[in-house]
Amino acid sequence: QYSSSGTLPNGFNLQLGTTGTKKKHCGLPRWSRREICLLSGLVFAAGLCVILGCILVLKYLALEQDAYCLEGCQERKAFTKASRFIATNIDPTIDPCKDFYSFACGGWLRRHAIPEDKLIYGIIAAIGEQNEEKLQQLLLQPVRRAYPASAERK
Repeated sequence: QYSSSGTLPNGFNLQLGTTGTKKKHCGLPRWSRREICLLSGLVFAAGLCVILGCILVLKYLALEQDAYCLEGCQERKAFTKASRFIATNIDPTIDPCKDFYSFACGGWLRRHAIPEDKLIYGIIAAIGEQNEEKLQQLLLQPVRRAYPASAERK
């Protein structure tokens, strides 16, 4: 079956009992242990970068979604507050086709009588008075500091 030259009938070489001979690697270079370690480290680092990039993208999208939700919630609160303000200021007992001013402002006029010391009184004046009251309350509150011996108190 086998020829004495060590060649098989299908054309492959059979080298039995030969030691120290180098095998041919079909044209592919043999990689050293250092190259394999460097390539493994490179693949690991690239994979880690991809994972961290995905985490950052997901976190950015989550923050953007949270900001949108907060903005939407604030808008809803503002719309609710404005609609409540409008609903309390209208007078539904008056026909808006006959007297729109009384319809739109009747509730506010009923709740807020014109003070004796003023000739005219409207929503702008009422808001100004509310702001003055809030500022007065803030100015009358004692200043609270984290440390009793702070520079502002000395």
